[in-house]
Amino acid sequence: MSARWRVLVPLLLVLCALVAGELGSRALVARLTWRPLPPFGRGEVQREWLERSEVDLASGAPSPGYSQFDALLGWTTKPGHVSDDGAIHVNAKGLRATREYAETPPAGARRVIVCGESFTFAEEVSDAEAWPARLEALVPGLESLNYGVGGYGTDQALLRVSREARGPAEALVVGLMLENIGRNVNRYRPLWYPRAQPAAKPRYVLGAGGLELVPQPYASRAEFVAAVRTGSVFEELAEHEYWSAGLPDWLARSAMARLLASRLAYAARDLGQLWSDTGGEPFQTTMALIEAFGVQARTLGGARLVVLIFPTRPDLEDWLAGGRHYWGTLLDALDARAIAYLDLSEPLAAAARRAGSVNALYSESHFSPLGNDVVARAVAELLAP
Repeated sequence: MSARWRVLVPLLLVLCALVAGELGSRALVARLTWRPLPPFGRGEVQREWLERSEVDLASGAPSPGYSQFDALLGWTTKPGHVSDDGAIHVNAKGLRATREYAETPPAGARRVIVCGESFTFAEEVSDAEAWPARLEALVPGLESLNYGVGGYGTDQALLRVSREARGPAEALVVGLMLENIGRNVNRYRPLWYPRAQPAAKPRYVLGAGGLELVPQPYASRAEFVAAVRTGSVFEELAEHEYWSAGLPDWLARSAMARLLASRLAYAARDLGQLWSDTGGEPFQTTMALIEAFGVQARTLGGARLVVLIFPTRPDLEDWLAGGRHYWGTLLDALDARAIAYLDLSEPLAAAARRAGSVNALYSESHFSPLGNDVVARAVAELLAP
């Protein structure tokens, strides 16, 4: 064999292997449509949102649902919103409630401020079934002001309470879904959760002097929608974005490259890994945010800070099946800081055993009316004088 063929044959074999691998990867990708692949943020969900948003902006229609654009928070609740089915009411101050609250609690009343994401807002149940409302119903004389907003990071919850909540309050209750550890280092929502609709959010970074705010840069909904249309949203939110945008366009054409990138991307988002890395940026940032709530509680008339830890259905199923408790590092960190908390996996697990199934406690991805009632009763017991 000539010297030329000794070079060409191995190259041809490598080329054939790459072609075979690419064809096999394309066949596999075709069966994995349920799992978005990198690059995140350019998928079908985002395209549908973009087309609908442009139509709404052209006609002057508001954004759908109970949330709207907010220049500081990224998004927030719509004051005065009522859902089409009447199940969700947002009062004039943007709180989930069918009533209004005075600036300060009336004489003899106890006030609790609750904040967090969709588990605090109480998605998938009616107003009266939401655990903050159930808490009011269970404890005579208690006002439970619900500042929860779906999709929020702990950072946005802190910013909203800082901007809007006023004391005096007996307690500041911070809802912490375990997924928040990834949201707290995220600026463009789809980069953390690939199926998410486009949304820009602020975040805090840890600087020499503590937490430093990195604002989201858009002044209006129209400005943000335009950035999604042009794709400039990725560049404009890239600074301090922890999660990668995925593959460059030229490499994203390769199914084999996307499969490898997908494996790495989902492994990086594993919650057990994130909570176990106590020296990592997501863990450190999350703990600093919780500590900042302690400072905020003192501005609310010396309110008691309590962290509620919300397990998802898979979290609770795994724990009941094998005692898997990957958020133990969070509990240790809260104990070390003397921050009061309630790990809701314990009362929820007890309720699941009584009901004979975890499914009784969840509707789809959030708590059912029974699950909300379990949370309300556990919080009421914790706050008992």
